[in-house]
Amino acid sequence: MGDFKCNIPFPDGTCTPVCLDFLRFVRSLGQKFEGTDIYRLRNICLQMNKTACDIPVLHRDTAISIAQRREGESQGTQLNRIRILRKLAKYMISTGYGAYILPKHFAQKYKYDFKPYIFSQEQIVDILKVADQLKYRPCSPHTHLVIPTILRVLFGCGLRSSEARLLKTNHVDLNDGVLFIEKSKQNISRYVPMSKSLTLYLRKYSSKMDFNMASNAYFFPSPSGCPYHGATLMYRFRVIMSNVKIKCFDNGQLPRIHDARHSFVVHSYAKLTGELGLDLYTALPIVAAYVGHTNVKDTERYIHLPIFDYNSITTAGSSVVDICVPEVIFNV
Repeated sequence: MGDFKCNIPFPDGTCTPVCLDFLRFVRSLGQKFEGTDIYRLRNICLQMNKTACDIPVLHRDTAISIAQRREGESQGTQLNRIRILRKLAKYMISTGYGAYILPKHFAQKYKYDFKPYIFSQEQIVDILKVADQLKYRPCSPHTHLVIPTILRVLFGCGLRSSEARLLKTNHVDLNDGVLFIEKSKQNISRYVPMSKSLTLYLRKYSSKMDFNMASNAYFFPSPSGCPYHGATLMYRFRVIMSNVKIKCFDNGQLPRIHDARHSFVVHSYAKLTGELGLDLYTALPIVAAYVGHTNVKDTERYIHLPIFDYNSITTAGSSVVDICVPEVIFNV
């Protein structure tokens, strides 16, 4: 663990050392603990520091306060915070510190009630037009090339933000137009074919960036050569959306970068079932495999199936129903 690095600054305080030790510990086990999870841990650490005195401790009241669902917060976000909080408490107890472990079923059973923002085809075109107008800046010499390209990959392939940001040049096949996503969510790898137009665009981008495509460099490098941080990409995306005049939600928030993935799933499903005429049970597994879902139910949630395409459900099932369920005739 001597090469441990955390680029996200943690606040000074009594509980900070044990929180950083916990981060080292989970990483030493090979568990993926990056980005948003580190920010969650940092916020937990900040609140613990406010109530701890001379010795690191996680009081019961502090744990319950941290675990409460916040206004405008999705239940999934709350449960992710509770997951980290319970792991941290168990670690603290194992190392001799006092900590309150929240009951396993502290929060209500998860109910998927989040509604993503689905960008229209027109909005996607407008977003890319604004991105294409980014100017060269000496302090960030590649941003005007990277941002328009990574947005095209997000909207055109439905990748997760981390999958696009962590792409390496040797995982981008510009001859056959295929991306290799290595060990993404749940440690699953997959190949992602691209459209001809996107492949051509990436070839031009690669030429402008003067890449050695056999190298292990990041395909979308930040000014330092490291991958773009998720928060940085989200900030630039918000600036672009404000120029496109995409309205905020009632809570004042703009759509997320992850909504590009939701939009891809919805538009792909619509094309498969509409333009190409595939039925529900053929289209869903295709979309699920492409975007890296291990369970078709995950894809159903992405498109909010009961609302999005009720007609496809009834149409797909009608042939089975007609055969298996006999017509009942009542004599009046």
